[in-house]
Amino acid sequence: MEKFWSGGFLYDPKNNSVLLHKRDSNTKFNPNSWAFFGGTQENDESPKETFMREMEEELSIEILEDQVIPLCDYLNEELNTYRYIFYVESNIRKDEMKLGEGSDFEWVPLEKVFSYDLTEKTGKDLKLFLQKNKP
Repeated sequence: MEKFWSGGFLYDPKNNSVLLHKRDSNTKFNPNSWAFFGGTQENDESPKETFMREMEEELSIEILEDQVIPLCDYLNEELNTYRYIFYVESNIRKDEMKLGEGSDFEWVPLEKVFSYDLTEKTGKDLKLFLQKNKP
């Protein structure tokens, strides 16, 4: 199986907000932009397992497989890799997580999310999320 990228976000339906990751200035792709948590698959991981591992590495939180909700998947033509997006309904407080990569992370209200400097794919995927999950 070819390498793929798998990632996503936490969604708090009560506060209608999403947890996003601010990339640091040292990254090759989309420096200083807001994006989903995620990364490239390791060994023979499934997309869901990659997402769960990345959440553990990047936020020090454990996600259970039955909590993971698929949003979409498609070919990222710029990188020629498949992209899998998931989310998890959660209301975990920011102070219960520890950032492992990037410069920051924040619960962002959905009504304000498009005023943030989002990566192109993050914006596209969040628009799809909103279409599928109209409050």
